[in-house]
Amino acid sequence: MNVLKLGIIILLTISIDTSARVFDDLFIVRIPQDDYEITNDGLIMAFNKITVRLTGSRNPAILRSINSLGLNKASLVQSYKVIEFEGKSLLEVIFNKEPLIKLFRDQKIPIYGVNRPELTILAKIDDGLNPIFYLSEDRALGNESEISAFIKSLNDLSRERGLHIDLPLSDIAFSQSINSSNVLNNLQESLKSNYSYGFVREIEVFRDSIATWTLRMAANNYRFNDLNELFQFALVNIDKDIDNLLEIDANEDSQGSITIKALELKSFEEYENFQAALEEIFSISNIELLRANKERFLFSGNIESSIMQIKKELYAHSYLQIISFDEERRNIDLKLIN
Repeated sequence: MNVLKLGIIILLTISIDTSARVFDDLFIVRIPQDDYEITNDGLIMAFNKITVRLTGSRNPAILRSINSLGLNKASLVQSYKVIEFEGKSLLEVIFNKEPLIKLFRDQKIPIYGVNRPELTILAKIDDGLNPIFYLSEDRALGNESEISAFIKSLNDLSRERGLHIDLPLSDIAFSQSINSSNVLNNLQESLKSNYSYGFVREIEVFRDSIATWTLRMAANNYRFNDLNELFQFALVNIDKDIDNLLEIDANEDSQGSITIKALELKSFEEYENFQAALEEIFSISNIELLRANKERFLFSGNIESSIMQIKKELYAHSYLQIISFDEERRNIDLKLIN
């Protein structure tokens, strides 16, 4: 297959805008059984993790604020059970969505909805032994154990923080000619343009000598004697990328009421789907239908964080399309995407 044809196939494969996706298991937390002695301790750990996931922040002041309430955190749990997952025994905790959201709103703590930005890792690996390749779930060449452990850590981090981390390239080994062509540049630009709401983190890992590795990340080079240490360092910095992605735009000056117009709703089912889609945006509360006229429905709601945070979550939404957005008047026209 020639270089141009391969490049076209790759670009078409990633051309769909997947910069944001619903994180379906947002209210499900799993804790390794080895991490706690009694179930209640496991439930408390699960609550701490769901707090980080919903707020997008590891700020300990948030947990201190909630702990000061003397709340029985187990009362926010819908169910829990021990499961086997990837060869480990885990405590799976499902939280009761409505009272949990109410808790954060009552404490004026902003939280992120289920439509979240997406982080893409574009990781180029050169071990000096095999052809240069890009990290993917199905890659299994030299240093397989270290690479597999890094991919597993990315998956664990994805579940912990509540957003998708993607390795978008399938198992394709790029030859010297491909790397020297415009195909790779076009690939990188296409990823960046299609992930406008998310973020593409580019890293390079290459062997300097038999005993040393270099990580190139954010225009800096870091040298390591151990590949596992290199990947752990990369993981810490990827976690910081997630901090930035999930940072909530909270502005008290832009809080208050908001008016939302639903366009072209043609059935009661579409009306219900639209309202359910709105309720996935945790930056809007107290959503009420004001009036309906043919295919147009007018809703009102309260802004919980800021008008710009609502805009971020709408851009990320899988089923709502912004037709018009008047920030000053706080009016939004939306269309349901079927």
